[in-house]
Amino acid sequence: MEGGTSVHRPLFLSFLKLIFLSFLILFPLEKTMSGSFVFLLHLVGFSLVSALVIAGWILNSRFVNEKDLTLKLYVGGLSRVFSFISPLAALLLLVSGIGNIYNLYYGTTVAWYEQGWLVIKVVLFGVMLVNGLIFGPIMSKKRMKVVQEMTEVGANDDNTKILDSLNSQMRWFFLVQSVLLLGILFFSAFGTSKHPGYF
Repeated sequence: MEGGTSVHRPLFLSFLKLIFLSFLILFPLEKTMSGSFVFLLHLVGFSLVSALVIAGWILNSRFVNEKDLTLKLYVGGLSRVFSFISPLAALLLLVSGIGNIYNLYYGTTVAWYEQGWLVIKVVLFGVMLVNGLIFGPIMSKKRMKVVQEMTEVGANDDNTKILDSLNSQMRWFFLVQSVLLLGILFFSAFGTSKHPGYF
């Protein structure tokens, strides 16, 4: 786990830099786009993240149920494509979310961190982000290595048990991601404040 963390550290720092640059582009010198446009971007980002979670769940089920090891590797390769798109969708959702908070509370006497529904939503998104960008890819990479080993040396009790364990972990991973996503949707829909902008 230590090695996996060190590998992802440069990627995480690059991701933070990208967030900062995107924030400067969207909100330069205290100017901001209309609330409606930022809110629309937020809806697009949420739709992308939702689609990626659903697609990931479907591909994971196909991976688990597939008996042919070659096809397992193929399905795993498709999953990696989504892992490259996920940071972009998460970035769009994050930056547009910051824009929503800015447009909603800037110039008012209300602090966003005093809104319980919004704080919970931010925490849920943070957990989902860390889970999806760090732990999910680590487990997926381990699982692909096990399948690759099985294609080279054949299946045995040891690597079969490891694969079953990793499959179980990935099921829990997608279950947790889905619950977090539904939680974010719930607090977005039933929060006590309205989203900014009108269409």
